[in-house]
Amino acid sequence: MNKTELISLMSKKTNLPKTKCDLFLNEFKAVILEVCSKGEEINLRNFGRFSMQERRARKFLNPQTKRYYICQPKKMISFKGYDKFKYAVNN
Repeated sequence: MNKTELISLMSKKTNLPKTKCDLFLNEFKAVILEVCSKGEEINLRNFGRFSMQERRARKFLNPQTKRYYICQPKKMISFKGYDKFKYAVNN
């Protein structure tokens, strides 16, 4: 499912115009990025947790050239679903 399909489905389920659903989705993403970039977490009860994690630097081998490269450390946002959310998805 892509963003357009998600917005269409949200619009159909909530009886709101697609423009409002698109605005909500964009603001939701912006708030998650803003809060997580400050190092804080977002906990949504019965859904999951968004948090910032930092990947450490590592060496990796390119199998075609047989050369080692260094992957720089980077920050990324992770999502961990809570048990009720996982249970709903699996059943």
